[in-house]
Amino acid sequence: MPRTPQPIKLVVAGDATLAAWEARRHQEAALTGILTRQLPRSLAQRVRVIDATGTELVVAADAGAIAAVVKQRIPDLLSALRREASQFSSIRVRVQVRIDPVIPVKSQSSQIDRASIQPLAKLARELPDGPLKAALAKFVRRAG
Repeated sequence: MPRTPQPIKLVVAGDATLAAWEARRHQEAALTGILTRQLPRSLAQRVRVIDATGTELVVAADAGAIAAVVKQRIPDLLSALRREASQFSSIRVRVQVRIDPVIPVKSQSSQIDRASIQPLAKLARELPDGPLKAALAKFVRRAG
């Protein structure tokens, strides 16, 4: 008898390793949320918690300049974490450059309509013989 599919939440909860990973991810996301509320939006998008075990919170920044600004704000960040009942004694900031994959944009070839071809066709007929007339006639022939 075939088994019915289970929701992924139940699968993750049923496996001890996956449940531990999910709990860690959830804790790091909650701590990242606390930090991002304390940072300017332009910085908050480029900072994330990567390790929340022990008494030291490890934060990753996307660039050295961002890490420097976050280091200057460590006292404010620690006090915000303490208000949220997190007992970290220090924050370590690492630089981990993330390179977002470039999604190639598919170029769309635009079709030329007959109304636009007519003036070019007329010009091709009126030009004297030569390479320009031949190229323009070839373009008009292919386009229309």
